Amino acid sequence: MWIGAIRLTVQTKDVRYAGTDSLVQASVIRNGAELRVLNLDYPAENDLERGAIRNYDYSGATKLPRRNDKTPPLPDGVGQNPMPYPGYGFEFSNGLNGHLTLRLRIKGDDMWIKDNVDLYIRLIRQKATSFDTLAWIEDTDWTYIASWSKDTKMSTDSDEGYTTLNLNLS
Repeated sequence: MWIGAIRLTVQTKDVRYAGTDSLVQASVIRNGAELRVLNLDYPAENDLERGAIRNYDYSGATKLPRRNDKTPPLPDGVGQNPMPYPGYGFEFSNGLNGHLTLRLRIKGDDMWIKDNVDLYIRLIRQKATSFDTLAWIEDTDWTYIASWSKDTKMSTDSDEGYTTLNLNLS
């Protein structure tokens, strides 16, 4: 299975001092190996403030460069039609359950209280584009995968919360 897009719907707790100006990042991890670090940040918005709910969408080769799992990459200069993998995305050869972790990390001591994180994905699949041609096509609809709803305080100040939080899909 190939993930071509990730949507994280992130909600900040609606209580006093829950919002943060510190950067929060989400690392996508497959079987303990970090695939990509994604910033939960809209530069023009104050986005992780008290009670805020935001969608963070990551798609395409610049956000989700190809990270093979069990499909070996072709040697340089060798092509195949169709290619054995898409041009971008994360491969999860054994599915997501037990293999995917989102690791949240706060980069400052301005505490943030996570209320809820929802994960949605769009798969990339091989589809027939004509009677004799296959192509890798990203789904148009988002597929809901999981929610992590336990309220958690995060800060680099250990008196205020955790610096990192693993959200495991099991």
